Amino acid sequence: MFTTFEVAEICDVSPVTIQNWIDKGWLHAYRTPGGHRRVRKEALLSFLESRDIPHPFPEKGGVPRVLIVNGDQMLADSLKEALSFDEPGYEFQVAHDGFRAGVLYSTSHPDVVILDLNHSNVDCYEVCRQIKQSEDGGETCVLAIDGGDGEGRTRILDLGAAHCLSKPVDAVSLRNLVKEAILNRWRAV
Repeated sequence: MFTTFEVAEICDVSPVTIQNWIDKGWLHAYRTPGGHRRVRKEALLSFLESRDIPHPFPEKGGVPRVLIVNGDQMLADSLKEALSFDEPGYEFQVAHDGFRAGVLYSTSHPDVVILDLNHSNVDCYEVCRQIKQSEDGGETCVLAIDGGDGEGRTRILDLGAAHCLSKPVDAVSLRNLVKEAILNRWRAV
């Protein structure tokens, strides 16, 4: 889902123009209970392609990919559930150890990698270092989650993570960071 401001940025027009397009029925959208307009990705793609407007979405369909690196299956499932709340189209992969994280990263090239720093069976610092040193690592957004004293936060940010959230994780903040990272990556493609 996209806000009118996000759609305006993609189309390089003002949010008022987007609202007018929606009101005229050119761009399909729905209203949230709070009265805000939201545009589904499929509707936006259809609109852009019907008018030959260039778009930032990958040619292969634009399925956002998220890799969750977490040694605890229940916590990984909680993260997937939180992220799927308003974006059921994400493709998720979960790695419970560093080796699997490396394999999944190199084969799927996710848009976002979420690292939980507090599980001893995964060296998330090494995972982050290797991602950021890889050929495509600069384009991948690494988000970290830390329940520690803050030393881990500094270390992971120094290794190239974009953000480090504290536990307990605010689901809305996490969703917004993931959405923003994916939109930024799509803009770069």
